[in-house]
Amino acid sequence: MTWRQAKLMVLSGVALMLAGCADANMAQLKQKLADIREAPGSQPMIEIPRVPDYEPLPYRYSDARSPFLAPDAVVENTFTQPGDSELAPNQERSPEPLERYALQELQLVGTLQMGQRQRALIRTPDEEVVSVGVGNYVGSNYGRISRITEQRIDIKERVFTQRQGWQVRDAALTLADGENADE
Repeated sequence: MTWRQAKLMVLSGVALMLAGCADANMAQLKQKLADIREAPGSQPMIEIPRVPDYEPLPYRYSDARSPFLAPDAVVENTFTQPGDSELAPNQERSPEPLERYALQELQLVGTLQMGQRQRALIRTPDEEVVSVGVGNYVGSNYGRISRITEQRIDIKERVFTQRQGWQVRDAALTLADGENADE
């Protein structure tokens, strides 16, 4: 096949394809478009359903107990105040740097032993590494480091609930997976 024959075949194929695009119903399309142009604002009427009139209902349970409080707490009125317990943290001491972060945001990255003293290295969310020892405070729940081992640090957190007052909760940061562990 010569170059001229190949060119003729390609042109014939393109002509056949374009001929297949021709629509016999072009007159119908033109008529529909002319109808739309003549009446541009004629959209079908939308029927909006009638909204029933508002009828207020009286609330009959305003003298009953609050649905947001436990029934026995309302009867006994056993709520405690934050300063009522010997477990309450010292609010007058200055906070330590790691108390700005939630315990879940902190990551134990290493431990050191210097003589008889154990130290732990904790990474903050700001990528800063801080050295801490037993007795230092960490986390936003007044957590105090109670023990440091090679793989973890044990923390005693103090949390307040209105029902039980100040409670001590055990928590830990572990080195193996870099995750926090609540016990």
